[in-house]
Amino acid sequence: MIFLSIYAEKNRKTKQLIQTSFMSILEKKTFDSITVGDITKTAQINRGTFYLHYTDKFDLLDQIEQQLFEDLGNHIDELQSHYSSTQTFEKGQEQLAATLFSSIKMHSPIIKIFLSNHGRPGFHLRFRDAFSEKVHVNLVKNESFNATVPMDYFLSFITSAFLGLIEQWVHNGLDKTPQEMTALYIEIVSYIQKK
Repeated sequence: MIFLSIYAEKNRKTKQLIQTSFMSILEKKTFDSITVGDITKTAQINRGTFYLHYTDKFDLLDQIEQQLFEDLGNHIDELQSHYSSTQTFEKGQEQLAATLFSSIKMHSPIIKIFLSNHGRPGFHLRFRDAFSEKVHVNLVKNESFNATVPMDYFLSFITSAFLGLIEQWVHNGLDKTPQEMTALYIEIVSYIQKK
């Protein structure tokens, strides 16, 4: 049993080393120009060790992206579990925004690289789809949600608005706190509602 836990810990550390090495290269080179050799050289491991954990660089990137989407989604789920039936949808949205912006700040080094021209094309779309799916699941659970527009259009608007703000915030070097971004989001939504 102890042997298995030592082995699992060693595997986890090796995967973390590979991912960290890969992300440090991705800051300087485009995804297309990176080779497995670049990754193994930076991580100071042999190719066999890399292939024990990943099929290729695409598999490596997919796993990092999936972990990012899972982490962000878990924050949204955690927030959703604290909703009470008496809370208004607007208050829920404010809490969702605050949780999301805090989570984005925590993951900003990875997101910044993925949104740059060094990342693999299509990250924005994969990010949008993962976010849209999570928002959809949580909206369906929220008893106070009662939109009069079709769900697919509603989701498209919400996710595009959030992602637009996130991209601009990352582009601006996270010049505002998550609380300031939440206030900004609420102000924009309020402005739209008044108009």
